[in-house]
Amino acid sequence: IVIVGTPFDFRMGYGRRLGADATVVQIDMDYRTVGKNRDISFGLVGDIGQVLASVLAATTGTTDNGAKKRQAWLDELRAAEQVAYEKLMPSFKSENVPINPYRVAYELNEFLADDTIYIGDGGDVVTITAQAVQPHQPGHWMDPGPLGTLGVGVPFAMAAKYAHPEKEVLCYFGDGAFTLTGWDLETCQRFKLPILGVIGNNSAMNQIRCGQINKYGAERGNVGNLLGDVEFEKFAEMLGGYGEAVRDPKDIRPALDRAREAVRGGTSALVNIWVDREEWAPGTRNQTMYK
Repeated sequence: IVIVGTPFDFRMGYGRRLGADATVVQIDMDYRTVGKNRDISFGLVGDIGQVLASVLAATTGTTDNGAKKRQAWLDELRAAEQVAYEKLMPSFKSENVPINPYRVAYELNEFLADDTIYIGDGGDVVTITAQAVQPHQPGHWMDPGPLGTLGVGVPFAMAAKYAHPEKEVLCYFGDGAFTLTGWDLETCQRFKLPILGVIGNNSAMNQIRCGQINKYGAERGNVGNLLGDVEFEKFAEMLGGYGEAVRDPKDIRPALDRAREAVRGGTSALVNIWVDREEWAPGTRNQTMYK
């Protein structure tokens, strides 16, 4: 198993999800990451692109006698992944109101353009969309990373738009995350860096709320994590941008289309989608994402 540019952090079960007898090769540009949290068979430190290019050059023309066996294993993994995806389809196509957050993730994936840079800023909004959203090009996904640092959305979006002004930049926020640095949407407007923002609004710090409910029960678990019912779309309008609220799943795509047109016209847009705070990603609900 070759691990490329990926730390063995909580998202990888600290490496415990890999078989104990597996041959593990880890490639990373940071020597501190290689072999951290799990023993590995071999580590390579360096620029990932150059390391992979060197590996490709060294193996070109050689015969791999184990390729067929590994292909069967890879096919098995892909089949299991497809089964897991199909299990989520009822949530992806849910017509429930409040809106199922998985429906939002599905709609966002269908909405992505070929060049869209996708940014996730939040807790469960990132966990959920990671199961559905697939940008069309490498390097077009950004999220808070292993520390789960909320508030990266608008800064990341500004940087992405400044670096690639010709590309669409879409940022999906949790409402808690948006309140941390959302004011910088004004900076986007002032510097003419139009971004398309979408908020999954459940009026809560919901990933934290789930963990607290699991540990303390509903009465104590709902303390300190509920937020106000904020009409964020009006905030975008106040800054001279485009804002729209969505409460019915059938209205998600039309609202996204209108927001895209506003961004193409040179102004930032914010679509405030009200989602069900009693729906969580399975890994959040059963806390396996932390094991």
